[in-house]
Amino acid sequence: MRDSIRAHPFRWFYAIAFGIASLLWTYAVVAEIVAPDAYGPGQSLVDHYFTVRAEVLAAHPLIAAHPDGVPATLLSYWAVPLVFPFLFFPGAPTTAALIVVAAGWGKSGLKALLSLYHPLRGSLGWREGARLYLTLLLLVAGVAALAGTVTWLRAGDLALPGLIQGFGLQSAAMFASAWLVALFANQGALLEELGWRGFAWPLLVRKFGVPLVAAVVLGICWALWHFPREVPLLLAGQNTLPRLLAGQSVFIASCVGMTIVAGYFVNLSGGSVWPAIIVHGSFNMIGSAMRIELPGAGGSGQVHISLMVLWIILAGAVLLVAGRDLGWQRRLALHGGDGSTDPSRLWSKEGSN
Repeated sequence: MRDSIRAHPFRWFYAIAFGIASLLWTYAVVAEIVAPDAYGPGQSLVDHYFTVRAEVLAAHPLIAAHPDGVPATLLSYWAVPLVFPFLFFPGAPTTAALIVVAAGWGKSGLKALLSLYHPLRGSLGWREGARLYLTLLLLVAGVAALAGTVTWLRAGDLALPGLIQGFGLQSAAMFASAWLVALFANQGALLEELGWRGFAWPLLVRKFGVPLVAAVVLGICWALWHFPREVPLLLAGQNTLPRLLAGQSVFIASCVGMTIVAGYFVNLSGGSVWPAIIVHGSFNMIGSAMRIELPGAGGSGQVHISLMVLWIILAGAVLLVAGRDLGWQRRLALHGGDGSTDPSRLWSKEGSN
């Protein structure tokens, strides 16, 4: 098995990550079928969880300023322990990466993988690193402002409550809480990115040789990994196949655009996963704030198409600046000139798949 993992690290990683996601959503479907009234008439485990979650978040407004954050999620799961396994859904890519690296390369592999949590990698100094992260935060602020403006122009006053709540504009405390959690402790971003942009990104770049190709492949794989969560809604009749396929097309395009942006900043940092966590967290926060129902316009889908366009434009801007290299040569330069000191070389030698 160790030889197989070393020969095909991405296949093992993706199979484990997808397997964890599939098992968790199978658990949700089985719970709905076996015990649809476990908490009273019409109150299954999932229904009960969302009822309790709403009560928990209402009781802790500061924590709920970014409801998709790790603090809000842990508090909600504490109230309904039977759903606690779902913490492993966003954690599946990181768990898969840890398993693959541990099985294939042992303690040295785990040390190399976990070192990617350092915000500055290689020879990147703190001054240049500070400029990099400041640029990234200014970019996030610009995208949020543009997204909010587009949403307001499309939906008018209907958009204001969602934008105010989504961006934490009720008060200075809510604003600080919402953005700090969104950028640094969004559950999807914090729990996924060591897997996607830490483990898989350099692996695919070295496999395909062209960072842009690697970004497109990783973006598609990342988007499709989410698919098991759509199955319960489809089986329950809350979604239709045509609507699901349309939504997935938009989602895949958004994920590819975000992967190009995140991969570029990860490379400029020398391989740290923190730029990806910041970009991913802002992606989730902005998307939630833009989720406005537009009467006569097909619901919130039109707004998410606008978000997709924003990410594609942003990805296009990165390509104009960096080309299809996406900062990969800069990453190599930060690690001995040829990437020889990059920890990811341990599991991402040329030819791995």
